[in-house]
Amino acid sequence: MYKSKLIDRLRLLEKDELRDFGQFIESPYYNKDEKAIKLFKYLKKHHPVFAGKQLDREYIATKLFPEWKAKQYKKISYLMTDLSQLVDDFITVRELENDTFEYRQFQLRAYKRRKGDWFFNQAAKKLKSDLDKAPERGIYYYFQQYRLNHEIYTHLTTNRIQTRIQSLENTINNLDLFYFSSKLRYGSEVQLRQLLFSEKNDLILLDEILEAVNLTAFDNAIFVRVFAKLIQLCRTQDKIIYDEVKLLIINNFEQFNAIEQVDAINLINSFCLIEYNQGNTEYLPEIFEIHEFGLKHNIWIIDGRMRRAIFDNIVAIACNSKKFDWADTFIKRYARYIREDIAQDVLMLAKCRLEFSMGNFDKTLELIRDAELIDGRYQESAKIFQIRCYYELSDYHDTFYDACNAFAQYCRRNKLMSQPDKTSYLNFITFIKQLHEAKYAQNSTKIQLLEKLEKNALPYTGWLKEKIEQDVK
Repeated sequence: MYKSKLIDRLRLLEKDELRDFGQFIESPYYNKDEKAIKLFKYLKKHHPVFAGKQLDREYIATKLFPEWKAKQYKKISYLMTDLSQLVDDFITVRELENDTFEYRQFQLRAYKRRKGDWFFNQAAKKLKSDLDKAPERGIYYYFQQYRLNHEIYTHLTTNRIQTRIQSLENTINNLDLFYFSSKLRYGSEVQLRQLLFSEKNDLILLDEILEAVNLTAFDNAIFVRVFAKLIQLCRTQDKIIYDEVKLLIINNFEQFNAIEQVDAINLINSFCLIEYNQGNTEYLPEIFEIHEFGLKHNIWIIDGRMRRAIFDNIVAIACNSKKFDWADTFIKRYARYIREDIAQDVLMLAKCRLEFSMGNFDKTLELIRDAELIDGRYQESAKIFQIRCYYELSDYHDTFYDACNAFAQYCRRNKLMSQPDKTSYLNFITFIKQLHEAKYAQNSTKIQLLEKLEKNALPYTGWLKEKIEQDVK
């Protein structure tokens, strides 16, 4: 059962949500099957790990439902499907409850369909007032304004035999702002991908929209201007435009909702990463500043959790910036926001990265030896750190090659590893072995290795380049 879709769904729930889900399925409106409640109460005790023989289907069926004399496997499977559907229902209802404006849009439609005109007008008036009071002025805001004015204009009580119907004008204006905002937001993503992957994607009307943004009608549409500037930045890669768009984002950050804030920061950060990876080192402090800004505005913590990729990236950026004390403080302060089932792996790798970056290679190896990693990706990262430590330490010549060969064999035999990751790791192993030979035997020149590095997309390119410059003549 531990590999079932039901368990995967239950892992999506936090501890407090498990309690709420228990109350949800005990409501006869949503569930009338007592067996589903009984199964959930049993599974709840094993959250979030869900491992061991106690999760075997036949074991659970025998323990919880001894009255099932035959076809236990089939019956427990049906019950699991029913409970899975209840989890889906719960997270959908919870999502609607958490989005106040979306909830109230559905409420408007309900009044409209039931011809509750007085309730509709009062609810529409209050929703408009609350939308206007909210500080956000982004895609979500324009979309909600468009929907609200559309509902008002199409309501049966709206007098259409008059001039200047405000709800009609508002519908059109907000539809324009919603469309322009969305087009420019995703257009900036496309432009970034063209820089990163050389993807060709001709977006219809994008140039016309960029020209229209200069009209006075968009002077107060900060969201539109920000993403238009981002597209201009990607096309020109001009540092002056970068500074302009960064200031636009920082000075108007409160006008974006939580998702839009993350979008804006991620896009400008992605541009900085592209520039930095191309050798433009002046963008490293910018990358650090962007992530620090994100921490101050609490955008990296969503529903009380920080994604492990964000945590890893922040530690890596701080280490690359030689801000070791800052990185150590960050790890200690934000560790509690990592999901419990992966926290041990994430923290171990963060400590390895910090110790390695400070040149404490023996300490890094000690951390790896003492670790009991669960996640395959972190096991792979730990093996790479181990190999890099053996490279740095002169007393581990044979151990270095043994570790390289063992990891290469691990990659070739690993059926769960994606082919791009497998290729990337194997290329890394091949290259670092060549670098190690050049370090001691000087059988390759610095220029030769730098040319090879330029032609191959490898992990830890910055570190490899640094070692070539340092160790090879």
